[in-house]
Amino acid sequence: MDQNLRASIQTSTFYYFLISMAMVTISQLATMMVIVFADISGKESVVAASVIGPCLVGAFGIIRLMTNMHYLVSDMDDAMKATTYGAGISAIPFPILKLVFALIFVVIAVVQLMAIY
Repeated sequence: MDQNLRASIQTSTFYYFLISMAMVTISQLATMMVIVFADISGKESVVAASVIGPCLVGAFGIIRLMTNMHYLVSDMDDAMKATTYGAGISAIPFPILKLVFALIFVVIAVVQLMAIY
């Protein structure tokens, strides 16, 4: 793959990761504010659905984006891997990170669901 194209895709994937993290975090914080400060009696199922939705979107989105990053990094040629950038990005444990980030979203959702019920 052309290194400029790969670098462009890699940068876009990283920005998509940041955008999805920000959007899901904001929605989770808004939901937590509703759980803490609003009267949700009789509406527990609706609030629970608004917890589970962002959790699934966030977890699966992060897994997909981290998998894309892993594929892009593994596709680097030897000249790129020899650079400081190539060595640094090759050292990032993407398979572990995707599970850690997905687990964070699931744990947050479980805590919110426990607060609802």
